[in-house]
Amino acid sequence: MVNLYKNKSANVKKLPFLFVAQVISGVLPAVLFTVYVLRLEERDVWLGIIFISVMLFSFAAYLIAGQRYNVLVSGYRGEKRLVKIAKKLSGEYAIFTNLPVRYKKNRSEIDMLLVGPSGLLIVEVKNHSGVISGSSGADTWIQRKYYRKGKVTEIKMDNPFRQIKRQREILKSILRSNGFDVWVDNILYFSGSVSLRLNLCANSYVASSENELIGFISGYKSKKPLTPEEYAKITEIFKNPKL
Repeated sequence: MVNLYKNKSANVKKLPFLFVAQVISGVLPAVLFTVYVLRLEERDVWLGIIFISVMLFSFAAYLIAGQRYNVLVSGYRGEKRLVKIAKKLSGEYAIFTNLPVRYKKNRSEIDMLLVGPSGLLIVEVKNHSGVISGSSGADTWIQRKYYRKGKVTEIKMDNPFRQIKRQREILKSILRSNGFDVWVDNILYFSGSVSLRLNLCANSYVASSENELIGFISGYKSKKPLTPEEYAKITEIFKNPKL
């Protein structure tokens, strides 16, 4: 039986604020420009400089808020796909989504944590598209998108496995502080349409489709399976975290 525990992502809480900020900063330059034109007869040079400066600042804020909003929306869509996948799984699992974890001063948020008799598995989702290239040891990977008429865009992205490694270390520290020395594995899931050109270590697992992720989870067996007692107690830790 699958028990699903959904937490609200901290990023989702930022979406309304970013949307409002985008609307205000998008409308403000037009309002200021109208006011400035209506007061041209005053020929106040300093007033003109102030108006133009505020308009430029508002326009820059609009671009930044819009970019951040689009990134968070993209991540939110990827996380929703994870929830749908979790509901399709069969077997005995406790599944936690958007799980906040903290140990001492180290904090993070795990997209999905599966706790089952076969072990613990962290799933990190990225809603990227295009061609993704990189290696396990690199600080950054490259995302390339190809468009019509030969246009190509190239964006650097942080190596997702660096983030996953940090999450895994925090998780293991929490478990050790509760008396558990268990194995924690992880898998990176690309929920968008991607072509992967990655040079990864043997234990760096990646899935680029829903079926691939479900197949990996269904067949997953850790190096150190959980006992029924460990499974029950670890589930309780994350159901009622004191993090």
